[in-house]
Amino acid sequence: MGTGCCIARLGFMASARKPETEQAARVLVVEDEPLVRDYVADVLAGSGFDVLEAASGQEALALLSRSADFCAVVSDVAMPGTINGFELARRVRRDLPNMGVVLVSGVVQGNHVYLPLGVRFVSKPVRAATLIRLVREVADPRARLPGGKPLS
Repeated sequence: MGTGCCIARLGFMASARKPETEQAARVLVVEDEPLVRDYVADVLAGSGFDVLEAASGQEALALLSRSADFCAVVSDVAMPGTINGFELARRVRRDLPNMGVVLVSGVVQGNHVYLPLGVRFVSKPVRAATLIRLVREVADPRARLPGGKPLS
């Protein structure tokens, strides 16, 4: 399916897409549906981002606790377990204020949701160009985005 290779088994599947450069900005993709997760990861990797994947909010928090070396998180809203996308975004912004979050949902409508600073919402289906633009908008300003150019 994906072009990634398994890099860790810490109770969940985490895979990485090869970055185009040594300093590629890293994005965490959190999605419980494997085909959707693979699509989002492939879109971002194809744009030069280094991508890691998690299948739930709990797995994402575990990965983020091991390394905060991400410029952004892209997460589904509705996921199994106790940590949905909104709660994940709240915790990321509280604990890692430079890291932005893009929330994606096919169920929830964004116009009825309060989003903290640094969080964007988009409804499914989402176009690849829109996803890439939103990740660039919320990315940690210290990150070197694909192509070696700083965000600022």
